[in-house]
Amino acid sequence: ILPSTAARFEAGTCRSSNFLKNMVAVRLHDINSNPLGYCGRRLDPNEVSRFGKWRFPKNFPKAQILYNAHRAHRFQNHGIVLVECPWAVMRIAQAGFPNAVALLGTSLSQVQINWLSEAKFILLMLDGDPPGHKAALSILNTLGALIKVLPYSLPENMEPEDLPEPHLRSILRLYFD
Repeated sequence: ILPSTAARFEAGTCRSSNFLKNMVAVRLHDINSNPLGYCGRRLDPNEVSRFGKWRFPKNFPKAQILYNAHRAHRFQNHGIVLVECPWAVMRIAQAGFPNAVALLGTSLSQVQINWLSEAKFILLMLDGDPPGHKAALSILNTLGALIKVLPYSLPENMEPEDLPEPHLRSILRLYFD
């Protein structure tokens, strides 16, 4: 993530918080643009393997938001890219596509369904791992009854943010240019 992208998405290192110590703090907003706090992206591979890449505040209502929906809402009539995490949203925006939102996981709530169903179509680009495959099938079945959903299968064990920027851009141009 470039510094300009991090600044645009209110992400950066945090030195003063025990909750976000040694992580990249990422600002979270609800669908209506109200700030909700921060989550943390772990960078230490040992911590990632023990605890996962992301840390959220206790009892955080992940199912009630779509990361970046407050910015991406103006692109709903052009189509939305749906991914799992904020890092993928930032990488997609950095590649020139500001129309991505993240589930903050792999499940889909009614609030998220309502927001996503207002889009022209959804490009579903979940992680290329077993949870991502399972979630993609479930989301395709759920949203596919309401809206056009185009699934994109990433290579095994790849995430959208793992793709080199030119490759990511070329994939997205197939759907949005």
